[in-house]
This record gives sequence, structure tokens and C-alpha cells, in this order.
Amino acid sequence: MACILSWTYQRERKQNIGLRSTKRTGQERFRLWIAGADLRKHLTYVVYMAEMTTDSEAISAPSKRKTNWINRKPAANLLHAVNVAEILDRSLNFMVTLNFAHTACDPNQVSERFERLRDNYFGPWMRRCGPSGRNEPPPTFIWTIENAGGCLNVHWLVHLPAGRIEDFKARLPVWLEKVVGEVYAPDQAIHIRKAPTPRGAVKYMIKGIDPFYAPVYGIRQSDQGEVIGNRSNFSRSLGPAVKKALQAEGRMKPTRRIGVPRKGALAAPPPA
Repeated sequence: MACILSWTYQRERKQNIGLRSTKRTGQERFRLWIAGADLRKHLTYVVYMAEMTTDSEAISAPSKRKTNWINRKPAANLLHAVNVAEILDRSLNFMVTLNFAHTACDPNQVSERFERLRDNYFGPWMRRCGPSGRNEPPPTFIWTIENAGGCLNVHWLVHLPAGRIEDFKARLPVWLEKVVGEVYAPDQAIHIRKAPTPRGAVKYMIKGIDPFYAPVYGIRQSDQGEVIGNRSNFSRSLGPAVKKALQAEGRMKPTRRIGVPRKGALAAPPPA
């Protein structure tokens, strides 16, 4: 509930005192005006109007972002994240593909439901369910969403510690069903395989990059359709802050500037 209260007071004789209070609860807005008069320091308030208005239309939720490709900065962050994982000795050793076309998930909520899977199930499992006496690393991963040909799927490049791989494979179908409601064909909705070359895997994952920047990073670009919500991201353990800390310690080389052009900078001049 938001409450805004403002008032002005004038002590001059026979001058009005204005008091306005606004409270909002859902769609309802209440406004109350109170005026008064100061007669020889005797203050008298008179309520002269009360109004309540209700919007006829419901307040709609903010629209979700729609994208048709991965932009330059997110793509660069994913490439750097793979290098950070290797330096931290947490190589992204497994590729998980979740095909949401074989689930009851609303196509508009794929990004949101996958976030719920990571935050509510995978993250706690990584932190709490490891072998006794062993310090487990924080959740370490990168991911992208594709929608080529209307087939919504998530590519999830993740670090799985030794001794926990089979447990992850057993739990993942349960987690997916909890966030989407129903999985029609688990063997087709979930595909888990080793990722012996994470750098090659990430280049495959960002093939939906903006075509303008694909040559800069040596990516063979292909259209991956429209995605609603976040299209790609990385775990906090692989973020820019961690990269900068590694560079400050001398464990990672400074980021090389490659002179990325801006859109329109190379456009042909207008005809004379």
C-alpha cells in the first residue's frame, strides 16, 4: 500500500488549510480533501468532499521482454564465463537440453519456469546435498533458450561435481515436472550428455547471436526464433565481478579489446 500525505498550513486569518491524502490499494484510489479555517487561533476543520474512483480496467502486469537473438554483451559474457569456470577448476562438463515442447509449460513462461528450477531445486541441491565433509562449489553454469521452428528448448552447460552426476540425473525429471506441471515424454524432454569441450559447446549455444556480431566472434549464426523473457544468462559464480577479481590476482589475462563495430557504422553512404 502506498500512502502519500502532504499538507500546507497558513496561519493568516481566514485562510484555508489544505490537506490531501492519497492511498492506493490494488485498483482503488481514494482521495480526501479537508479544508479548514483559522478563526482567532481556533482551528475548525470541515470535510467538504470525499471521492472514490475505481479503474474500469484491470492493471495489467508489465509485458515481458521479447528478443530474436542474443546481443553482443550477453554473448561475450557467456564466452568469458567458460574461461572463468576453467580457471576456477569448475569446468562446465555437462550439457543439459530441456525440450519444453514435450511439457505442459506455457511457451510464454519457459524462461520463468527454468529460473524456478534453478533457484528452487538445483541451487539448494548443489549447496546442501553433497557428500558429508566435502565443500561443494556454488552452482556454476551458463544457459541459453532457443525457439527455432517453434521448438522451445533450453541449453544448460553446467558443472557437476564427481560423485553427484547420477543423483542429478535422477532428480532432474522430478524438478522439471514440479515447475511445468506435466512432462509428456521424459525421454524426449530431457537430454544429458558430457561436454568434453566447453568452449565449443558455448559457441554452439550462442549460434542465435545477432547476425551483425556473429563474424566478430567466429560464430556460424542461425535464426533461433523469438524468446519471451531472459534469453541467456550465467551463474553469479561466473559473472564479471569474479572475472575482474581473477584478473586482479593475475590468474586471468585482461580482456582483449577486439574493436567491435557499432551497428550502422559500416553502412554504405547514401547515394549522391
